[in-house]
Amino acid sequence: MNIKSQQHLYSCSKDVDIDERKNISQHDKRSSTVSTAAASWQIEEDLCPVTRRFSEINNDYEVLPKVLGSGHYGSVRECVNRRTRQVFAVKTIEKCKIARLDHLRREVSILKKMNHENVMRMVDCYEDAEYVHIVTEKYSGGELFDRIIDNTTAEGCFSEDAAARIIKSLLEAVAYLHGEGIAHRDIKPENILFESADEDSDIRLIDFGLSRKHTRADAPMSTPVGTAYYMSPELLKGEYGISCDNWSVGIVAYILLSGYPPFNGDTDPDIFAAIKRGHFEFPQHGFSDEAKDFINSLLRRDPRKRLSAEGALKHPWIMRV
Repeated sequence: MNIKSQQHLYSCSKDVDIDERKNISQHDKRSSTVSTAAASWQIEEDLCPVTRRFSEINNDYEVLPKVLGSGHYGSVRECVNRRTRQVFAVKTIEKCKIARLDHLRREVSILKKMNHENVMRMVDCYEDAEYVHIVTEKYSGGELFDRIIDNTTAEGCFSEDAAARIIKSLLEAVAYLHGEGIAHRDIKPENILFESADEDSDIRLIDFGLSRKHTRADAPMSTPVGTAYYMSPELLKGEYGISCDNWSVGIVAYILLSGYPPFNGDTDPDIFAAIKRGHFEFPQHGFSDEAKDFINSLLRRDPRKRLSAEGALKHPWIMRV
Protein backbone atom coordinates (compact mmCIF):
# COMPACT_ATOMS: atom_id res chain seq x y z
CA MET A 1 0.00 0.00 0.00
CA ASN A 2 1.59 3.30 -1.11
CA ILE A 3 1.16 6.23 1.20
CA LYS A 4 2.22 9.66 0.08
CA SER A 5 3.62 11.58 3.01
CA GLN A 6 3.40 15.28 3.53
CA GLN A 7 6.78 16.86 2.82
CA HIS A 8 8.23 19.47 5.14
CA LEU A 9 9.46 22.69 3.50
CA TYR A 10 12.54 24.38 4.70
CA SER A 11 13.94 27.74 3.65
CA CYS A 12 17.62 28.45 3.94
CA SER A 13 19.44 31.75 3.72
CA LYS A 14 22.20 32.27 1.17
CA ASP A 15 24.91 32.32 3.80
CA VAL A 16 24.14 28.79 5.12
CA ASP A 17 27.21 26.69 4.49
CA ILE A 18 27.21 23.38 2.62
CA ASP A 19 27.44 21.16 5.76
CA GLU A 20 24.43 22.85 7.31
CA ARG A 21 22.48 22.37 4.09
CA LYS A 22 23.37 18.66 4.19
CA ASN A 23 22.18 18.38 7.80
CA ILE A 24 18.89 20.05 6.91
CA SER A 25 18.45 17.69 3.98
CA GLN A 26 19.10 14.60 6.13
CA HIS A 27 16.68 15.84 8.80
CA ASP A 28 14.06 16.36 6.09
CA LYS A 29 14.47 12.78 4.87
CA ARG A 30 14.26 11.36 8.40
CA SER A 31 11.13 13.37 9.16
CA SER A 32 9.56 12.21 5.92
CA THR A 33 10.39 8.55 6.69
CA VAL A 34 8.95 8.77 10.22
CA SER A 35 5.83 10.50 8.93
CA THR A 36 5.35 7.87 6.22
CA ALA A 37 5.83 4.98 8.67
CA ALA A 38 3.37 6.47 11.16
CA ALA A 39 0.75 7.05 8.48
CA SER A 40 1.25 3.52 7.12
CA TRP A 41 0.90 2.03 10.60
CA GLN A 42 -2.30 4.00 11.27
CA ILE A 43 -3.91 2.90 8.00
CA GLU A 44 -2.94 -0.74 8.67
CA GLU A 45 -4.42 -0.56 12.17
CA ASP A 46 -7.65 0.97 10.85
CA LEU A 47 -7.90 -1.73 8.18
CA CYS A 48 -6.94 -4.58 10.53
CA PRO A 49 -8.27 -3.73 14.01
CA VAL A 50 -8.00 -7.32 15.32
CA THR A 51 -4.33 -8.15 14.68
CA ARG A 52 -3.19 -4.64 13.71
CA ARG A 53 -1.27 -6.22 10.85
CA PHE A 54 -2.35 -6.78 7.26
CA SER A 55 -1.43 -10.28 6.08
CA GLU A 56 -2.51 -12.66 3.31
CA ILE A 57 -3.20 -16.24 4.38
CA ASN A 58 -2.81 -17.47 0.80
CA ASN A 59 0.87 -16.55 0.86
CA ASP A 60 1.53 -19.31 3.42
CA TYR A 61 -1.43 -21.69 3.15
CA GLU A 62 -3.55 -23.29 0.49
CA VAL A 63 -7.12 -23.06 1.79
CA LEU A 64 -9.22 -25.98 0.54
CA PRO A 65 -12.76 -25.30 -0.68
CA LYS A 66 -14.60 -27.96 1.35
CA VAL A 67 -16.41 -26.47 4.36
CA LEU A 68 -16.00 -28.57 7.53
CA GLY A 69 -18.39 -26.46 9.57
CA SER A 70 -20.11 -23.09 9.55
CA GLY A 71 -21.68 -20.66 11.98
CA HIS A 72 -23.11 -17.17 12.25
CA TYR A 73 -19.82 -15.40 11.57
CA GLY A 74 -17.89 -17.65 9.23
CA SER A 75 -16.77 -21.15 8.34
CA VAL A 76 -14.07 -23.75 9.01
CA ARG A 77 -12.02 -25.36 6.24
CA GLU A 78 -8.87 -27.40 5.89
CA CYS A 79 -5.70 -25.63 4.88
CA VAL A 80 -2.26 -26.90 3.89
CA ASN A 81 0.99 -25.17 4.79
CA ARG A 82 2.70 -24.46 1.46
CA ARG A 83 6.18 -25.07 2.90
CA THR A 84 5.70 -28.10 5.19
CA ARG A 85 2.53 -29.57 3.54
CA GLN A 86 1.11 -30.07 7.02
CA VAL A 87 -2.69 -29.98 7.25
CA PHE A 88 -4.44 -27.59 9.64
CA ALA A 89 -7.92 -26.16 10.18
CA VAL A 90 -8.71 -22.52 9.47
CA LYS A 91 -11.64 -20.61 10.91
CA THR A 92 -12.49 -17.72 8.61
CA ILE A 93 -14.50 -14.95 10.25
CA GLU A 94 -16.30 -12.26 8.27
CA LYS A 95 -15.55 -9.03 10.10
CA CYS A 96 -18.63 -7.17 8.88
CA LYS A 97 -20.80 -9.65 10.80
CA ILE A 98 -19.05 -9.03 14.12
CA ALA A 99 -20.63 -6.31 16.24
CA ARG A 100 -17.67 -6.08 18.66
CA LEU A 101 -14.32 -6.59 16.96
CA ASP A 102 -12.63 -5.97 20.30
CA HIS A 103 -14.11 -9.29 21.45
CA LEU A 104 -12.54 -11.03 18.46
CA ARG A 105 -9.25 -9.31 19.26
CA ARG A 106 -9.55 -10.64 22.83
CA GLU A 107 -10.19 -14.18 21.55
CA VAL A 108 -7.08 -14.08 19.34
CA SER A 109 -5.00 -12.66 22.19
CA ILE A 110 -6.11 -15.48 24.51
CA LEU A 111 -5.50 -18.19 21.90
CA LYS A 112 -1.95 -16.95 21.33
CA LYS A 113 -1.13 -17.73 24.97
CA MET A 114 -2.73 -21.18 25.14
CA ASN A 115 -0.33 -24.08 25.63
CA HIS A 116 -2.03 -27.17 27.07
CA GLU A 117 -2.62 -30.65 25.73
CA ASN A 118 -6.39 -30.39 26.24
CA VAL A 119 -6.84 -26.90 24.80
CA MET A 120 -7.03 -26.03 21.11
CA ARG A 121 -3.72 -24.70 19.80
CA MET A 122 -3.59 -21.73 17.45
CA VAL A 123 -0.84 -21.93 14.83
CA ASP A 124 -1.24 -18.65 12.91
CA CYS A 125 -3.60 -15.73 12.53
CA TYR A 126 -4.10 -13.58 9.44
CA GLU A 127 -6.19 -10.50 8.80
CA ASP A 128 -7.07 -8.77 5.56
CA ALA A 129 -9.60 -6.06 4.78
CA GLU A 130 -12.62 -8.36 5.09
CA TYR A 131 -11.68 -11.45 7.09
CA VAL A 132 -9.77 -12.81 10.07
CA HIS A 133 -8.34 -16.30 9.51
CA ILE A 134 -7.46 -18.30 12.63
CA VAL A 135 -5.28 -21.31 11.78
CA THR A 136 -5.32 -24.12 14.37
CA GLU A 137 -4.35 -27.73 14.72
CA LYS A 138 -6.86 -30.03 13.01
CA TYR A 139 -8.74 -32.49 15.22
CA SER A 140 -10.50 -35.24 13.31
CA GLY A 141 -12.56 -37.00 15.98
CA GLY A 142 -15.64 -34.79 15.85
CA GLU A 143 -17.65 -33.12 18.62
CA LEU A 144 -18.49 -34.68 21.96
CA PHE A 145 -22.07 -33.61 21.20
CA ASP A 146 -22.25 -36.03 18.25
CA ARG A 147 -20.90 -38.92 20.32
CA ILE A 148 -23.53 -38.22 22.98
CA ILE A 149 -26.25 -38.43 20.32
CA ASP A 150 -24.79 -41.66 18.94
CA ASN A 151 -24.38 -43.31 22.36
CA THR A 152 -27.63 -42.33 24.09
CA THR A 153 -30.13 -45.12 24.75
CA ALA A 154 -32.98 -45.63 27.22
CA GLU A 155 -30.39 -46.95 29.69
CA GLY A 156 -28.14 -43.91 29.52
CA CYS A 157 -25.17 -42.74 27.50
CA PHE A 158 -21.46 -43.32 28.31
CA SER A 159 -20.11 -45.80 30.82
CA GLU A 160 -18.83 -44.23 34.03
CA ASP A 161 -15.23 -45.05 33.15
CA ALA A 162 -15.51 -43.43 29.71
CA ALA A 163 -17.36 -40.40 31.12
CA ALA A 164 -14.83 -39.93 33.94
CA ARG A 165 -11.95 -40.08 31.47
CA ILE A 166 -13.49 -37.32 29.33
CA ILE A 167 -14.36 -35.17 32.34
CA LYS A 168 -10.85 -35.57 33.77
CA SER A 169 -9.32 -34.15 30.57
CA LEU A 170 -11.90 -31.36 30.53
CA LEU A 171 -11.14 -30.46 34.15
CA GLU A 172 -7.41 -30.38 33.39
CA ALA A 173 -8.13 -27.88 30.61
CA VAL A 174 -10.33 -25.77 32.89
CA ALA A 175 -7.80 -25.87 35.73
CA TYR A 176 -5.15 -24.63 33.28
CA LEU A 177 -7.38 -21.78 32.06
CA HIS A 178 -8.25 -20.70 35.59
CA GLY A 179 -4.58 -20.84 36.54
CA GLU A 180 -3.93 -18.45 33.66
CA GLY A 181 -6.71 -16.16 34.87
CA ILE A 182 -9.13 -16.99 32.04
CA ALA A 183 -12.84 -17.82 32.23
CA HIS A 184 -14.10 -19.81 29.23
CA ARG A 185 -17.83 -19.11 29.79
CA ASP A 186 -19.14 -21.47 27.09
CA ILE A 187 -18.19 -25.02 28.07
CA LYS A 188 -20.53 -27.47 26.36
CA PRO A 189 -20.25 -30.70 24.32
CA GLU A 190 -20.25 -28.76 21.02
CA ASN A 191 -17.05 -27.01 22.16
CA ILE A 192 -15.24 -30.23 23.03
CA LEU A 193 -13.52 -32.02 20.15
CA PHE A 194 -11.88 -35.43 20.04
CA GLU A 195 -8.37 -35.42 18.62
CA SER A 196 -9.09 -38.58 16.58
CA ALA A 197 -11.86 -41.06 15.88
CA ASP A 198 -10.33 -43.58 18.29
CA GLU A 199 -12.62 -44.63 21.11
CA ASP A 200 -10.07 -43.60 23.76
CA SER A 201 -9.07 -40.36 22.00
CA ASP A 202 -8.21 -37.39 24.17
CA ILE A 203 -10.24 -34.18 23.95
CA ARG A 204 -9.60 -30.51 23.21
CA LEU A 205 -11.56 -27.56 24.55
CA ILE A 206 -12.24 -25.08 21.73
CA ASP A 207 -14.06 -21.83 20.90
CA PHE A 208 -12.81 -18.96 23.05
CA GLY A 209 -15.22 -16.41 21.56
CA LEU A 210 -16.84 -15.71 24.94
CA SER A 211 -13.69 -16.12 27.04
CA ARG A 212 -12.13 -13.29 28.98
CA LYS A 213 -9.42 -12.58 31.52
CA HIS A 214 -10.70 -12.93 35.06
CA THR A 215 -9.21 -13.88 38.41
CA ARG A 216 -10.75 -14.53 41.80
CA ALA A 217 -9.48 -11.14 42.95
CA ASP A 218 -11.38 -9.28 40.20
CA ALA A 219 -14.82 -7.75 40.61
CA PRO A 220 -17.59 -10.16 39.54
CA MET A 221 -18.45 -10.42 35.86
CA SER A 222 -21.94 -9.20 35.03
CA THR A 223 -22.76 -9.97 31.39
CA PRO A 224 -24.84 -13.18 31.13
CA VAL A 225 -23.26 -15.11 28.25
CA GLY A 226 -23.11 -18.75 27.23
CA THR A 227 -25.53 -21.50 26.23
CA ALA A 228 -28.73 -21.90 28.24
CA TYR A 229 -28.37 -25.52 29.47
CA TYR A 230 -24.88 -24.87 30.88
CA MET A 231 -25.33 -21.46 32.52
CA SER A 232 -24.92 -21.26 36.30
CA PRO A 233 -27.45 -19.63 38.69
CA GLU A 234 -25.09 -16.78 39.62
CA LEU A 235 -24.34 -16.10 35.94
CA LEU A 236 -28.07 -15.69 35.30
CA LYS A 237 -28.16 -13.18 38.15
CA GLY A 238 -25.36 -11.16 36.53
CA GLU A 239 -22.79 -11.50 39.31
CA TYR A 240 -20.37 -14.37 38.79
CA GLY A 241 -16.76 -15.55 38.61
CA ILE A 242 -14.72 -18.36 37.06
CA SER A 243 -16.69 -20.95 39.04
CA CYS A 244 -19.37 -20.71 36.34
CA ASP A 245 -17.09 -22.97 34.26
CA ASN A 246 -17.10 -25.63 37.00
CA TRP A 247 -20.90 -25.64 37.00
CA SER A 248 -20.82 -26.23 33.23
CA VAL A 249 -18.47 -29.20 33.71
CA GLY A 250 -20.98 -30.66 36.17
CA ILE A 251 -23.75 -30.30 33.59
CA VAL A 252 -21.61 -32.02 30.94
CA ALA A 253 -20.85 -34.89 33.36
CA TYR A 254 -24.57 -35.39 34.04
CA ILE A 255 -25.33 -35.46 30.29
CA LEU A 256 -22.52 -37.94 29.59
CA LEU A 257 -24.11 -40.45 31.96
CA SER A 258 -27.80 -39.83 31.24
CA GLY A 259 -27.95 -38.49 27.67
CA TYR A 260 -29.94 -35.38 28.66
CA PRO A 261 -29.40 -32.21 30.74
CA PRO A 262 -30.46 -31.95 34.41
CA PHE A 263 -32.24 -28.64 33.81
CA ASN A 264 -34.49 -28.77 30.80
CA GLY A 265 -37.19 -26.77 29.06
CA ASP A 266 -38.77 -26.02 25.69
CA THR A 267 -37.37 -22.47 25.57
CA ASP A 268 -34.40 -20.62 27.05
CA PRO A 269 -36.63 -18.87 29.64
CA ASP A 270 -37.98 -22.30 30.68
CA ILE A 271 -34.41 -23.61 31.09
CA PHE A 272 -33.39 -20.51 33.06
CA ALA A 273 -36.37 -20.96 35.38
CA ALA A 274 -35.40 -24.59 36.02
CA ILE A 275 -31.80 -23.58 36.80
CA LYS A 276 -32.98 -20.91 39.21
CA ARG A 277 -35.27 -23.40 40.99
CA GLY A 278 -32.24 -25.65 41.30
CA HIS A 279 -34.07 -28.96 41.62
CA PHE A 280 -32.87 -31.95 39.61
CA GLU A 281 -32.96 -35.71 40.01
CA PHE A 282 -30.72 -38.59 39.00
CA PRO A 283 -32.13 -41.50 36.99
CA GLN A 284 -32.79 -44.69 38.93
CA HIS A 285 -29.99 -46.45 37.09
CA GLY A 286 -26.63 -45.48 35.58
CA PHE A 287 -25.19 -43.30 38.37
CA SER A 288 -22.98 -44.65 41.13
CA ASP A 289 -22.94 -42.93 44.52
CA GLU A 290 -19.49 -41.53 43.67
CA ALA A 291 -20.77 -40.12 40.38
CA LYS A 292 -23.74 -38.51 42.11
CA ASP A 293 -21.50 -36.96 44.76
CA PHE A 294 -19.14 -35.63 42.09
CA ILE A 295 -21.92 -34.00 40.10
CA ASN A 296 -23.58 -32.60 43.22
CA SER A 297 -20.26 -31.03 44.26
CA LEU A 298 -20.12 -29.11 40.95
CA LEU A 299 -23.81 -28.17 40.84
CA ARG A 300 -23.90 -26.46 44.21
CA ARG A 301 -25.88 -23.28 43.84
CA ASP A 302 -23.50 -21.31 46.05
CA PRO A 303 -20.32 -20.90 43.96
CA ARG A 304 -18.28 -20.50 47.16
CA LYS A 305 -19.18 -24.11 48.09
CA ARG A 306 -18.68 -25.47 44.57
CA LEU A 307 -15.58 -27.55 43.89
CA SER A 308 -12.84 -25.79 41.95
CA ALA A 309 -11.41 -27.51 38.88
CA GLU A 310 -8.32 -28.45 40.89
CA GLY A 311 -10.50 -29.79 43.70
CA ALA A 312 -12.70 -31.76 41.30
CA LEU A 313 -9.62 -33.47 39.86
CA LYS A 314 -9.01 -34.93 43.34
CA HIS A 315 -12.53 -36.34 43.69
CA PRO A 316 -12.62 -40.18 43.98
CA TRP A 317 -14.81 -40.48 40.87
CA ILE A 318 -12.10 -38.79 38.80
CA MET A 319 -9.18 -40.44 40.59
CA ARG A 320 -10.48 -43.82 39.43
CA VAL A 321 -9.19 -43.22 35.87
